[in-house]
Amino acid sequence: MWRLIALLLLAPTTAAAGPLDGKSYIVEISSSQDASGYAAYLLPPLLKALNRSALRPAKGPGADVVFNIVTESDVGRWVGTGSARAWLYRVDVTVGISPESYVIPLDGTPRFGVRARLTTPNPDREDELACLIALAARTAIANYRPEGQLDTDGSSCLRPG
Repeated sequence: MWRLIALLLLAPTTAAAGPLDGKSYIVEISSSQDASGYAAYLLPPLLKALNRSALRPAKGPGADVVFNIVTESDVGRWVGTGSARAWLYRVDVTVGISPESYVIPLDGTPRFGVRARLTTPNPDREDELACLIALAARTAIANYRPEGQLDTDGSSCLRPG
């Protein structure tokens, strides 16, 4: 009996392969993200998440999937009362995964995406943006399906100060 338990404990375990494991990818950045310099903030956390996945960058033309990033933020609103009253913004980051054959529309809507949402007093925090992108990317890769959208709570990305 103990030998069987020991053998089971020593046996290598393999996680179930994900639907994107081994697939090739490219990243599509909109011309406005590129021209404004915003891509310099968007790409590093996305590429870091992709490098940690079982996906592989496409070599040459063509790829199995295309990743893109869509960001949104509102103009803010007052929340709370009295001395606890604060002006807060909502920041949304969607990391999309689409088949290469899918033409991503001008608004950036992917075939499948994960939106990470954060309410923050400062919508321009680069560290919060990077965290939201990484969170959305990891969640999208782990929960990929052919189409649809998932939402995830980005409150873990809120940074003090």
